[in-house]
Amino acid sequence: MTLISSCCGARTRAGTPCRTKPIPGRTRCRWHGGRSTGPKTPEGRAKAALNLPRIRAARVAAERG
Repeated sequence: MTLISSCCGARTRAGTPCRTKPIPGRTRCRWHGGRSTGPKTPEGRAKAALNLPRIRAARVAAERG
């Protein structure tokens, strides 16, 4: 059973839970990581490209059970 949250779930600077709705299909709001824009520097893009096969393999393994 999947629990669908109506709130972001992150903690604010004051220590209270964020009350903003999450991005559709995500668990966090746009302020707390729901709209990541990806790496910007060439070094960051290279690192992301190296991690991509490992991440895809883990996702496929999780889908298979």
